[in-house]
Amino acid sequence: MIERFLAIMIMTGFLLIPWAIERGQGIFAPLRTYSILSFVTTVPYLLLLSFDPSVMYPPVAQHIRYNEFNDLFLKYTFVQGVAYLCVFAGYLTAGRLSFGWVSSVGVPVVPALSESTILRAAVIALLLGMALWIVQVQLVGGLEFLLLNLGDRTSLTAGLGYLSTAANAMLAFSVLLMAYSFQYGNGVGKKICLALFFVIAAISYTVFGGRKHLLHLLLMLLLTWHYSIKKINSVKPSHVALGFFVAFYFVSVLLLRQGDALEYYMNRPDELFADVLDNVNIFVIQLSYVDTYMFIIQHFDQNDYWWGRSYIDLLYAPIPSTFFPDKPPVDDGVYIRSLMEGWNVIPPTPFWKMYPSSTPPETIGIGYASAGLLGVVIGMFILGMIIRFSYSLMMSRRTFFSLYVFLMVLLNFQLTNLRLAQFLTSLLIAWLFCSVMLRYRRSGKFARLV
Repeated sequence: MIERFLAIMIMTGFLLIPWAIERGQGIFAPLRTYSILSFVTTVPYLLLLSFDPSVMYPPVAQHIRYNEFNDLFLKYTFVQGVAYLCVFAGYLTAGRLSFGWVSSVGVPVVPALSESTILRAAVIALLLGMALWIVQVQLVGGLEFLLLNLGDRTSLTAGLGYLSTAANAMLAFSVLLMAYSFQYGNGVGKKICLALFFVIAAISYTVFGGRKHLLHLLLMLLLTWHYSIKKINSVKPSHVALGFFVAFYFVSVLLLRQGDALEYYMNRPDELFADVLDNVNIFVIQLSYVDTYMFIIQHFDQNDYWWGRSYIDLLYAPIPSTFFPDKPPVDDGVYIRSLMEGWNVIPPTPFWKMYPSSTPPETIGIGYASAGLLGVVIGMFILGMIIRFSYSLMMSRRTFFSLYVFLMVLLNFQLTNLRLAQFLTSLLIAWLFCSVMLRYRRSGKFARLV
């Protein structure tokens, strides 16, 4: 027990490094933000797991013997600590390099877009997002049918991936653009519109049972404010209250997705609050990838590495499965989930031959599966460099598009097939929208897009 606690403390100590190297940049400086998110998604669950190993995800727990748990726990904290250091090293290394394509020469540091252009784009994004959301609802059988069958959300929304991505992106654009317009003033009307846009987006995400979409939107909103409106230098009571709201929302949605839970709690609303408090540990467990990482470390210490074979699947991604029945999954988490179920699979394998569910490995997991600790070192170093590239691009261009790219990279980018596909899809949608809505003629020239 003491060994585990000390390992957690040492690993957590690495997360304090950005607070020394990013002084004066506010609490949401890039590496500080990365450290905060890493702490929230890792340390609380590790403490919980250290005291009670029974909370481990059952498909993972079945592979770990009792006498192996402590050594695996300690090895994971070592790998995770190395991963943190490599991200920081990659970020700092990229910061010492000079890139002509992120030069700030000739780029105004003040907003190039007019207030009316930004507000118009925000309204159009909201209308497009709502229209796409309505189409999704109709395709799954209507709003009432969807609400009564949230537990089957995955099967109901199968085949709607691109439509869902576009709808979610448009709703996020509407909120972020409205916040972005506060550069020109923050009158009461704008505040009401921002609150209204956010509530609409939140309800739209919640109806489809998605929790992480709203969490990302909240973080994007805070970061948009920090980088575009006013630097946030300290934690305020409102931020703490927001954290409690997020935890309550996260657990509530999870409870409402269970069978006939929606109808049950509508008749007994007082019980929802009590049940959320009883299940608050779910928030800690569901946010963490620790179980996945521990399984991957344990499995690939006993089996051959993939040596990057999973990236072969990206070559098949553009081919529709209707034309290629043996198409491997774009989501490399399907391999990990299949391994958890005891299936012996290696990339590339047709999707129909594997377990029909996914457990995303993220950069640490896919790095270790590819080449052990060396794969983690390389992958996390590259990830740190990419975070720095996107930050430099945003700080030099000072456009909404470059800000959105930075937010996507910082919050959701990973070197896995699934995250790469999601990022490229979101990037294309953002580029198309900004190309149409945020380019306009000014003094005979187009405003800079990126």
